[in-house]
Amino acid sequence: MNFWGWVDESFVVRYKERIRMEKNFMAHDVQFEAIELALQNNDLRKAEILIAKALRPDDLDHETRALLLQKRAQVRLAAGRPDDALSEIEEALILKPEMSTLSDVKLLLGDIYFAKFVLAEFGFADRNDTETALNYYNDIIKNDPSFAQIAWVYYQRGCIYLSENAIEAAIENLKQALSQENNPSYVHAYAFERLGYIALYEQRIPEQAVVYFEQAAQLYPKTTTNAWITQLHILRSRAFREVGDYEQALAAASAALQSLDPNAPDYKRALPETHLAIGEVLALIPNREAEAIEHLLLFLQNSKRPLGIDVTWSRVHELIGDLSMSLKQYEQAIEAYQTSLQFNPDHPWEINIRYQIARCYYRMKAYERVIAAIEQMQATAAKENLVITDYRVFYILGNAYFALERYLEATEAYQEALRLAPPNADHYHKIIQYLGYAERLQLS
Repeated sequence: MNFWGWVDESFVVRYKERIRMEKNFMAHDVQFEAIELALQNNDLRKAEILIAKALRPDDLDHETRALLLQKRAQVRLAAGRPDDALSEIEEALILKPEMSTLSDVKLLLGDIYFAKFVLAEFGFADRNDTETALNYYNDIIKNDPSFAQIAWVYYQRGCIYLSENAIEAAIENLKQALSQENNPSYVHAYAFERLGYIALYEQRIPEQAVVYFEQAAQLYPKTTTNAWITQLHILRSRAFREVGDYEQALAAASAALQSLDPNAPDYKRALPETHLAIGEVLALIPNREAEAIEHLLLFLQNSKRPLGIDVTWSRVHELIGDLSMSLKQYEQAIEAYQTSLQFNPDHPWEINIRYQIARCYYRMKAYERVIAAIEQMQATAAKENLVITDYRVFYILGNAYFALERYLEATEAYQEALRLAPPNADHYHKIIQYLGYAERLQLS
């Protein structure tokens, strides 16, 4: 899981939480109080309507109009529309230029430019946006170190450095965020979550990641929305899985599923990922194969089918194949393996998958198909300039030929298997025995 896989799903959620919980200095006014209430209820549509209504009078003074535009910029950023947010705050600054010196405006601008980078379509992200965001954040740290939301500034700066793969700088800023007042009230939870992410995926220290994720879960305010906590539980599950604690991994993934809100806007996106996390853990626990397949199928059913190559779908189908084979559901396993290769024609383990297909056919006693599958496997190896060195391939090939009474080909396959097999191989003596049978039957 890379940085963008997480941040694409969570940036809007995190910013919604920040504007939902912060206390605005304009809240004494009745109109602004209504806007703040809508934001606290995470009702961005209502907030937009209230702001538009408040902006309607032609005789509105510049200061009030600028403050309303600033608020609308926050709402549009929370809705994942950073370009629109930027237009609003720029218009506000035209009406009231002195606002540009305020730290909360600099913070808003920094957040907007970082969001422009994070939410850009693939291939269109502009590093100039992160540089602009850093300039705003650095300005606040330098000129207003006692700013009420300085922890958020350090957190955002840490996320930018993480996006640049500047891991040490990211860690330093995230820890600096933890040393500041926890304002907004979930920023420490966010910082621990990012430190856990770094420990898990960048430093490969899953034990440390577990500790950070647990601290994040403990600090996250219980009154806030569930979208972020769902992602945290999924990360916790992956960390527990890496340390080999599968029961805790399953509990964390199940907690992610339980935390989902069917009415939340990100529900359809979070649901399949949660089923995938549960399925991957169950696949590692003995005698839970059928349950694992059930959740993996739910992942597929609740995800949009890719139009082309997709390594995740390929991996899921391969896992379904392995689990189905374990359950002796060979036809389902073959179908899953073949689908896996369709979604990833350049699969790095294609030869192994084709061997698994051959094994399934062998268990089904479909010997002609065993031979065809292994011939396809050999063709793939030749195309990639690889040599098949696993004696078991030639052992089942020999057995398939033998069952079809094609003793000459069986003899050649057994000879190759015997050449490759170490003396302590499980089937070593059987290979010698059946080689002898094939040679004798070939002469009869």
